[in-house]
Amino acid sequence: MSYLSAGIGPLGGAGGVGGVGGVGGVGGVGGIGGVGGASYDSPLISDALIRSRDGVVRHWRSPAAVPGPLDLEDTENLDRWSSWVRAAVFDAEIVSRLGFTLEDATVNPRHMAVWHLEVPAPAGSDAPAPVYKPLILMARPTEAILKAQLTFVNHYAELRPDRQGEILAQIGGGMAFLSSIAQLHADRTPYTLELPAAVLRMALFVHLRVKQGLACRRPLEYSPQIQPMIVTPAHAALPSGHATEAFAVALVLWQLMKTSGTPGYDSSDWRTQLLRLAARIAINRTVAGVHFPVDSAAGAVLGLTLGQYFVNRCSGAAGYRAWRFEGDKYPEDGDFIWHDLYDVTNETLTSMPGATGYSVENAANDQVIDPQHQSYVLAWLWDKAKAEWE
Repeated sequence: MSYLSAGIGPLGGAGGVGGVGGVGGVGGVGGIGGVGGASYDSPLISDALIRSRDGVVRHWRSPAAVPGPLDLEDTENLDRWSSWVRAAVFDAEIVSRLGFTLEDATVNPRHMAVWHLEVPAPAGSDAPAPVYKPLILMARPTEAILKAQLTFVNHYAELRPDRQGEILAQIGGGMAFLSSIAQLHADRTPYTLELPAAVLRMALFVHLRVKQGLACRRPLEYSPQIQPMIVTPAHAALPSGHATEAFAVALVLWQLMKTSGTPGYDSSDWRTQLLRLAARIAINRTVAGVHFPVDSAAGAVLGLTLGQYFVNRCSGAAGYRAWRFEGDKYPEDGDFIWHDLYDVTNETLTSMPGATGYSVENAANDQVIDPQHQSYVLAWLWDKAKAEWE
């Protein structure tokens, strides 16, 4: 399966009609009284429509009145478009505000940097002048760390018989698993389905670009004894795409449920279960033999950073917190323990000691998003989805 051709990433997501893989697509819902189900690309229907018009139109008359023009950049226009059209609009809002660079050779280790771009409205015909603000920096592990982590990959292989079903079911997507906690259904939560689909596409865009920059080898390239139980993806290992996407979606779903104000959804049990499941999805990739634990740790940090960034952009927050992942400081004997990276109580990534920590805040203060640069498009989607949980 091609993640790109599907329009989303390893967790599964929106196809052309806005469905989320594994959960159920939002496609045609069938005819209502014989009206709604017709396919206009049928020669029979097309011919019948031609003949029907000939029989009912008769002499042409200029219309007495016409609807006025739609307002420019109007939130209400989003309700008029198909879900796949909205998906393209959401993607443009997200992707157009992200940038990528590799630090120059004077820095050791070199980091792939992901930036948030603020693009002020131009004055008259002047071109806008984007301002780049840090979002996340990632450095890859040393070869010694990856070599040492092969021991974990070997030990995790013992779980393959028990995890086989999960691993195979999660190759193309993990949304069905997350939906087993947060009930998602095309009829009940259509806008909520559009929300994680947008998160998945954002995460895919970012983690594949970071993978290209950091170019980390897969476990099987270090030892002929790894012998993965599934096909090893033909792209770099770190950060893990499954971990990035699973943690990003888990965080966004939790924040959506919590901010709906519905009693019970503010319980940390929901957050914990979603994050535990995201971790299991990530660990299953190590069990399968295609990722090191450090890949999952990097993916979790990236996914949680992106997830909170997405929520903040959707909800009109005043800013976001930027993070660093120092892969060269990851302990050689360090497994992937998700709750070492995330403080469930305070709802934040854990900033480890600067000298030895591999997950640290990039700056003492949050990065500011100017209120005039908030996205009404993303706010529309967030509010629509939140209303489904109220």
